[in-house]
Amino acid sequence: MFEEYLKGNSIIHKLDPRVKLFFVLSLSIAIALSNNFGAITFGLLMGIIIILIARIEFRQIVKRLVVVNEFILLLWIILPISSPGKSLFDIFGLSVSYEGVILSLFLTLKCNAIMLIFIGLVATSSIFEIVHTLRHFFIPDKLVVLLFLIYRYSWVIFNEYEKIIKAIKARGFKAGTSLHTYRTIAYLIGGLLVKSYLRGESLYRAMQSRGFQGKFWLLDHFQFSTRDTLACLILTVANILIILIPWRIRF
Repeated sequence: MFEEYLKGNSIIHKLDPRVKLFFVLSLSIAIALSNNFGAITFGLLMGIIIILIARIEFRQIVKRLVVVNEFILLLWIILPISSPGKSLFDIFGLSVSYEGVILSLFLTLKCNAIMLIFIGLVATSSIFEIVHTLRHFFIPDKLVVLLFLIYRYSWVIFNEYEKIIKAIKARGFKAGTSLHTYRTIAYLIGGLLVKSYLRGESLYRAMQSRGFQGKFWLLDHFQFSTRDTLACLILTVANILIILIPWRIRF
């Protein structure tokens, strides 16, 4: 999903994944729980700075943020007219409240700030580094293996889906409201389920033949450097500032 972000040689890419994962969690929690406009704005600024340091292409960032803000747009439609409070104006007979607009603005800033921080810190690490980091955080082995297999084989299933779509398009299929369309979609879903089951069976037999016992053994280990220590200090200060920044606008 974020494989395109791995190609880089920035300071962010070189940071210890343990540092990145820990601070993406702490910063995200601090931003999500804050009702402080200044703190949330500072969190958004932190996300932008991290993205700039990581030197991730602007087009890739916009592509991810568009998906997130499509859901936020629904909140802008619903919250201003459903939240009680001081009325700003009426539209189609519905009252748009000040509190609803402020709440929508806060949620927009929060979501975009957390997404930017996530892309800048976590998405610049490979899935193997993330899984390795989860082991260091004492996450149960079974859960780590499950998360890795979900990530790995969700893309395998998606590739199978694309192959089926290309195959039916090559045969001149055009979606409509006919019985033929519904039957084709049913065949597509059924074929995808069968392929998924067969792939799972072959994976299970392959792992059994290699003596897999529910645990990934680690051959390489992280090296904590001076660069990581400095990053910890900077991100800790940023986290404290997000919690302590004073501002008057609250809800």
